[in-house]
Amino acid sequence: MTVMMLMFGLMACSGMLLVERDQGTLRRLLVSRAPRSSVLLGKFLFCATVGMVQLVVLFVFGELVFSIDAFRDPLTLLALSVTWVAAATSFGILISVWAKTAKQAEGVATLLILVMAALGGCWFPIQMADLPWYGEVVTRSTLTYWAMEGFQGMLWHQKPWTDPVMLRAMGVLWGFVAIACGVSWRLWQRRFVGT
Repeated sequence: MTVMMLMFGLMACSGMLLVERDQGTLRRLLVSRAPRSSVLLGKFLFCATVGMVQLVVLFVFGELVFSIDAFRDPLTLLALSVTWVAAATSFGILISVWAKTAKQAEGVATLLILVMAALGGCWFPIQMADLPWYGEVVTRSTLTYWAMEGFQGMLWHQKPWTDPVMLRAMGVLWGFVAIACGVSWRLWQRRFVGT
């Protein structure tokens, strides 16, 4: 549930970019002396900070209530958490700079998050399903699959972050971060900054 809830939380956080545009706050920020690129970077860093706080709360709750032993390997937990927060934040920012309205961003994000959660293993363990090859391709093309691969590797299989399975999962997510940030930057320049 942590993987899916983080996506919803960060989508709501990054969606504030559209609210700020509609209320005129963004226009005031863009005419200030601050570099225009710092506005988008600041939004990304703010959302990532909120995401890390949300993960800490969720893992502490899981530890206290369900004894999930999440803090057994703090370095692996930190590496996975930073990776997943960066990917979920990039997803939220990408939807926010793509959408024309806050309602459109909310609707598209909700649909995509629920589909990715169902296909990526957030609702039930994907390993229990006997998927044909094309089902495997579909599930592996979701962000949630790779996040679940990492967190299950740490929590169930007790793999360190240096394990090849963990590195592959984090590598795929960081690849998405790079692509999503690049596309977001271009859309930000075209649709918000006007250059």
